[in-house]
Amino acid sequence: MSGEPVAAAALVAAVPVLAPVGRAERGRVSAATVRPGHALPDKVVVDFGWRAVDAHLDLEITVRRRESGTPPEQRWLRAFCAERDVMQRCTAGAADWAAPAPAADAAWSERSLTVDGTAHPFTVLRTAHSWVAAAVLDADWLVRLFAPAEPAGLTALRRVTDPADLEPLRGRG
Repeated sequence: MSGEPVAAAALVAAVPVLAPVGRAERGRVSAATVRPGHALPDKVVVDFGWRAVDAHLDLEITVRRRESGTPPEQRWLRAFCAERDVMQRCTAGAADWAAPAPAADAAWSERSLTVDGTAHPFTVLRTAHSWVAAAVLDADWLVRLFAPAEPAGLTALRRVTDPADLEPLRGRG
């Protein structure tokens, strides 16, 4: 990457940035990862209402490119969930970065959520510190949802196609 920021229009055209259906909050791109030699991100994190004083929803949606050709195994989805739970527990002082371990109260389940009108089975992890769900979005992408607790009323996601659905990008890519 050249160090130049990616325009929001190029981002939403190339990456399946997702938003919760039926919510008015605009998403804020809080992180993006670009592989060396590539111009567009292969991982994007968008926050909806996250830590905002007037937030009606605290939800982080991550999409990450996956290696195509091999269907992802259930353990990969669980690891994607556990990774985010460990980050949250370490931030809260309930886990150790040096020796991350699964939460003692970890409970796994499955849940169906609709993404652009198609039902997807999500692997769900609940702990005292987080609710995390992950699914295969398509042949190229995985999606992960994170919230401090299960978001009430969350049943569907939609692909963001209008850059105006995102807050203006800040900083440099």
